[in-house]
Amino acid sequence: MLLFASSKHRRTLSALALVSGLSLVGLTQACSDDAADGGSGGAGANASGSGANSGTGTSTSSENGSSSSGFGNGGSSSTGVEPCAQQEAEATLVSKPVDIIFVIDNSGSMSAEIAEVEEQINKTFAAIIDAAVPAIDYRVIMVSAHGASSSTRICVSAPLSGIPDNNNDGHCDSIPAQPVNSTKFFHHSLNIGSHNALCQLIAGYNAADQFGLQPGGYKDALRPDAFKFFVVITDDGVSCSIQNVVNLNDANSVAGGEATAQAFDAAILALSPADFGADAANRNYRFWSIISQSPYNVSAAKPYGDPSPPDAALAPITTGECSPSAVDPGTGYQGLSLLTGGYRYPTCGLDYTDMFTLMAYGVIEGAQVACEFLIPEPPVGETLNLATVQVEYTSGANVDTFDQVPSLADCTDGKFYIAGDQIILCPTTCDVVRADENAEIDIKFGCEVTPQ
Repeated sequence: MLLFASSKHRRTLSALALVSGLSLVGLTQACSDDAADGGSGGAGANASGSGANSGTGTSTSSENGSSSSGFGNGGSSSTGVEPCAQQEAEATLVSKPVDIIFVIDNSGSMSAEIAEVEEQINKTFAAIIDAAVPAIDYRVIMVSAHGASSSTRICVSAPLSGIPDNNNDGHCDSIPAQPVNSTKFFHHSLNIGSHNALCQLIAGYNAADQFGLQPGGYKDALRPDAFKFFVVITDDGVSCSIQNVVNLNDANSVAGGEATAQAFDAAILALSPADFGADAANRNYRFWSIISQSPYNVSAAKPYGDPSPPDAALAPITTGECSPSAVDPGTGYQGLSLLTGGYRYPTCGLDYTDMFTLMAYGVIEGAQVACEFLIPEPPVGETLNLATVQVEYTSGANVDTFDQVPSLADCTDGKFYIAGDQIILCPTTCDVVRADENAEIDIKFGCEVTPQ
């Protein structure tokens, strides 16, 4: 026996600026055949539950019109049985959290690069993100040894950290014995060698920093609901292993770079599906690289070019190196940026303004409207029938029904699919909803009575 219900997601915002995320608040449930509780409205009742604007099931209509798709009339299914509990959830636009993980090479050739990072991370990167409207909920996690840049260590000053920079030169006034974390900055002091940044990202996830600020690893500072950005800064390549389980070596070659990217991606996804994604189709991170690759799109005004886009046709992995001071081209890092949609830039120019600006806007873009909805719980004693799930999208007086497809690979316009416990709008469908500040989503589903 099939019964029917709906879960409504409404976006309310007077004006949308930049990008934001979607969270659900005010979840209510009602199951009643009392007209005062809207029981007569059935699955097509309006949000108030009054039943005054009762629909006829999977309504594809404006407020007063309808077209039946089997959800029944007047609050009953086509079987004549009362509908199961109606669920309503009103959504408001808020920022989706973003965690940015910097990993910086502490080898002997990196002092000038580290000094530039110290200046740019507050002056450009954090300043742009802090100015975003609506506000972006972000954290910076620094995975690199704490100390003076002259010793190839890094000290991040206020306003990100709690270490003073009274002369506003972008550097700590004095280097304290250990980092001073803040609500949005967490220094995980860990020595990063010339070739092992990727291995240290894997190992450091669960390993304490040298000062015990994150005793369980830098994962202590991460949030499962946040999108992740990795940013590597090194003048070398990849060659490292972790207990012979993870072995990475880009061999300064295109093929080695691609293989390294795939191996790291598999390892980080397996390390924590909650933080980094369950699989490649649901990857929850991007990887940006400031490395010793040859410049892209060089001009007289920009001798070190523009950041390389994550497009292998325009900017494939290169074995060329920038100058001066390059060691290796970092093909493994290049491969990861291409694989995950991150940009790349040469270390050699020692002016990272363009890259840090682009990264800041990339973080803002990452804090976008979510297009995933948890599958509602069926009423007690009933089982959700996933085959019956439909998604209705309302914009003003217009109502469209999104149909279900088996998977992401089957996506086309106006479709959605189910993965695990989530209803996920297909990419082009998601784009439409994100662009509509008046979007309202109504998820309808059938359920079956579980035999007692």
